[in-house]
Amino acid sequence: MQIDLNAFADYALATFDFNEQFEDDAFSVQFEGFRVYVERKHSHFLLHIGTERHQLPR
Repeated sequence: MQIDLNAFADYALATFDFNEQFEDDAFSVQFEGFRVYVERKHSHFLLHIGTERHQLPR
């Protein structure tokens, strides 16, 4: 089973910069049964999903 990165990207871009729950520079969320650790960078979000890392442009 893999996380749907497109669905997560839609969720992240609509939520992280607009919800006070995600105002820290690093936080974790549960999505589709996966724990995703997120680091907020100037130009992107760095997503840690298990041992994988993905950059999501902001």
